[in-house]
Amino acid sequence: MRKAFMMVAAAMMAAMSLSLTSCKEKGKSPTPQPTEANVEKEKTENGTETYFEAIDNYLTEQIASHYAEGEKIGDATSGVVCIPCHTIVGVDEQDSTDIKVWGDYWVFNYRLSGDTLKCVSGGSHPGLMHVRQTGGHFEVTAFDGVEDGSRFLPSARRIFAGHFADFQKIAADEKNRQQVRTAAVAAYAEQHHLAATMYQDYGWPPVKF
Repeated sequence: MRKAFMMVAAAMMAAMSLSLTSCKEKGKSPTPQPTEANVEKEKTENGTETYFEAIDNYLTEQIASHYAEGEKIGDATSGVVCIPCHTIVGVDEQDSTDIKVWGDYWVFNYRLSGDTLKCVSGGSHPGLMHVRQTGGHFEVTAFDGVEDGSRFLPSARRIFAGHFADFQKIAADEKNRQQVRTAAVAAYAEQHHLAATMYQDYGWPPVKF
């Protein structure tokens, strides 16, 4: 769902905007997706490429680039960096030429100021990623994104189909989005040797990681 960034703490995480109704089923939580955890574990242990890396590249290059970079903030010491995050709703790996990955996808653009990554723009883009595997390489070939406004719920039902109930639960879980976003920012900062120890949305206290 494409929309200008609004303070994530007020709308939700980062990502990860959502005019969703909470699921009415009692005593149930979204079905966990072990595929993401297992693939990321394999990536960490074996250094192999995964389709989650391809998805992050797509979010950074094809979606985040359409957001405003924002003005330089105070003593900002870097240009804009994008740190996407996502919670996977469902995966269909039956066809390696069209791996389907449904998710609650978010992009956040930051500028580093001192030890704080200050968010300057971003937003929510839930939908279905189509990923093609060629040998050990993965690339996103298409993205079916949920539409804005009055078309949000109808398009979400169509795109998520049998995963729609889980998507609603995941999208309504602000605490989980915050945890996913914080983990993504921490991993990025460590991987790129940034001096950052926290991130901050405009008008809200910084979040340490």
